[in-house]
Amino acid sequence: MFELIIIIFILYVSLLATIVMIGLLLNFQKENKYFSTQKESIPIDNLVVIIPFRNEEKRISTIIESINKLTSLPKEFVFINDHSNDKTVDIIQDNLKIDNYRVLDLPENISGKKAAIRYGIQNSKSEFILTTDADVVFTSDYIQNISKLELADMYLMPVTMKAKKLFGELYEIDLILVNAVNVGLAGIKRPIMASGANLLFRRTSFLEYDTFESHQHISSGDDMYLLRDFRNNNADVRLISNPIVGIETETPQSFKEFIDQRLRWLGKTGNLKDHLSTTLSIVQAALTTIFFVLIFYYLILGHFEISLTILAWKTIIDLALFLPYFNRIKRLKTWIFIPLYELLFPFYTFLIIILMPFYKPKWKSRKIYMKSNL
Repeated sequence: MFELIIIIFILYVSLLATIVMIGLLLNFQKENKYFSTQKESIPIDNLVVIIPFRNEEKRISTIIESINKLTSLPKEFVFINDHSNDKTVDIIQDNLKIDNYRVLDLPENISGKKAAIRYGIQNSKSEFILTTDADVVFTSDYIQNISKLELADMYLMPVTMKAKKLFGELYEIDLILVNAVNVGLAGIKRPIMASGANLLFRRTSFLEYDTFESHQHISSGDDMYLLRDFRNNNADVRLISNPIVGIETETPQSFKEFIDQRLRWLGKTGNLKDHLSTTLSIVQAALTTIFFVLIFYYLILGHFEISLTILAWKTIIDLALFLPYFNRIKRLKTWIFIPLYELLFPFYTFLIIILMPFYKPKWKSRKIYMKSNL
């Protein structure tokens, strides 16, 4: 049995070290070349920022404050109102201190974030498009730093969650670990995830590659489907982990909201039929199950010291291998919560597995699967 445990740890360390150590270093080298003064860069005077929103009166103030503090402005901010019935529009109009913005209302026969983004694209003109969310925060030089990026078809830029409550650190860790793997995969082969909260792409490429009709019945996941469309057309897709072009958003406010979010993400992964993503998910689930079974097996036998040793070594390995990425995104304060996360992760994983077949989360009070037509 001890030989088996050693083999499992060797496999785990080999896989994780390859992705989150070697992969991260390879992608960091790529990123250094993306910020270049030798080639043509993103023209911010030809960049439109599209912000879809629905009933965000309690959270819209964060992005308004960020926009008001910007040192450089894009061509235009376009807010797309997805049938809000609160005071979000009033708050935008009363508090934004810039002139180059518009608020567009979606027509009655159109709804959903995906349709809102496309409505904004149809009703604006620019060479590049940046999509973000209505509750994000960014630094005053955010747009200026984007202007330093070389021209490309798509940039996947960093999104981090910032916890306001202590327990929220655990929600934050979950996303950071996934992002670390995504960055590593981008260094080795290609990214498997994108976030519409910080997604930059060329308009002409979008119009050529977009396959909205194939997934318009699913209300969320525009970012992941768009990444798939660009990848399938061999577009120049680049991932940036450098926080100077990053944004922040809040962690889920409750455990239910957290579980709903993860179920939506898993649903998107399944529908995308990305073999690399699916394979990694299966491997991760298998390793989690094996470690979980080993720990409880020795607990049942009364060998508490062996169970503790297995858990301790796995935690030490994760702390060591993920440290460079947590340091990269300046989240060392969250990194120290990994041991607690290690204890809780198997339970929340199995809860999600149990809920997946019959629990259907909603998005903005709407069903995930819906009808939407432009």
